[in-house]
Amino acid sequence: MVTLRPWQPEDRPLLDAFNTPAMTAHLVATESGEELEQRHLRYLKDDLPGRMLMIVDGSESVGTIGYWETLEGGEVVWETGWGVLPQHQGRGLAGLALQELLAVVRADGRHDEIHAYPAVDNEPSNALCRRAGFTLRATRRFPFRGEELLSNDWALVL
Repeated sequence: MVTLRPWQPEDRPLLDAFNTPAMTAHLVATESGEELEQRHLRYLKDDLPGRMLMIVDGSESVGTIGYWETLEGGEVVWETGWGVLPQHQGRGLAGLALQELLAVVRADGRHDEIHAYPAVDNEPSNALCRRAGFTLRATRRFPFRGEELLSNDWALVL
């Protein structure tokens, strides 16, 4: 059973586990220790629109999923992103977590759409968007970590 829980101070090591060549293969680069620490502090904030959540399978933390506000076509919408540790991939956990997250953002009611922007070569994340009912709107370049990332824009009307 997959559940989501808010990010906690003791979750910081997970950011290091995600900051490996295997986990950043579809991104432009890894992050410095200082960047990871800043990310961790941002994830701990609970006064922002959106949250970073821990994906928990039973009692084990297996990944992260989050949602935050972004501008898309002049409108404020939700954006989402996720990651599951390599040893837990291929078991459908990201899909279960995304369904839980969609229930959270629908209940929030603040925005009409949620978008995901996986890299075009990230086949598992693109397939997950398709399975979850997102529609591919465009492929374009996004500034990311000081470079450009060629991404698909998947959208789901909430």
